[in-house]
Amino acid sequence: MCTVLFIPQQESVIFTSLRDENPGRHAVGGPVIMTGENWSFLAPIDPQAGGTWAGINNFGNVVILLNGAFENHKKKTRYKKSRGLIVTGLLKSVYPVVEWSLMDMDGVEPYTLVVWSEQNLFQLAWDGEHKHRTHFDTGMARIWSSATLYSPGAKKNREALFENWIHSQPGISRESILAFFSSVKDPVNGFLMNRGAGLKTLSYSFIQLGPGKQGWLSYHDLDSGIQQDQVLPLEQYVPDLHHLYFPSNPPGYAR
Repeated sequence: MCTVLFIPQQESVIFTSLRDENPGRHAVGGPVIMTGENWSFLAPIDPQAGGTWAGINNFGNVVILLNGAFENHKKKTRYKKSRGLIVTGLLKSVYPVVEWSLMDMDGVEPYTLVVWSEQNLFQLAWDGEHKHRTHFDTGMARIWSSATLYSPGAKKNREALFENWIHSQPGISRESILAFFSSVKDPVNGFLMNRGAGLKTLSYSFIQLGPGKQGWLSYHDLDSGIQQDQVLPLEQYVPDLHHLYFPSNPPGYAR
């Protein structure tokens, strides 16, 4: 939940997420499919809080979490709601950007979401007081680094490394991205970081939408080396909004 990539391809889009966390936190299993009345989503679930940091739903939406908003913040002792539960809530939605704009964030620790919805790329940030929404060009590859773990200088260096790498690649794959992450040998500010017993990169999640009507999530536990893949069928969902425009049949209106 601390390094995120977006890479557009000719017939698909790719997202990756590196989760930097305390190694003593409860181990996470592979990605699972959760289902409800009209939704399903695919994500690794954190057993400690019940949320997730990255997932894809059957409507073709992707939601990925990073800790912090635009700068490092002073952490409070307690918060009302886990940020991971914000992600699972949005993964149940057809329109997560709209859903997010209506959510009450009081008592939630600052965070940033990278969201793919309706073939659009958004950054949704909560700084502890205000919400901020940014819309990005979907034709450009991007990298995000957590504001709580990486200084502005470290983030700029990571951006430069990514830019140099992405422009030199003849093809992009799950394996080539992981090889790039592994090639930067910096345990403090590198992609696969290890700052001792309290913080290290625990997992690598790779999400690809398309080609075809399916989403693919590959979860790689970096400590055990175990890799698990799951596929989620995608569907085109058009909600019936008729009642919003015609709450009752007016005179002369024929259904």
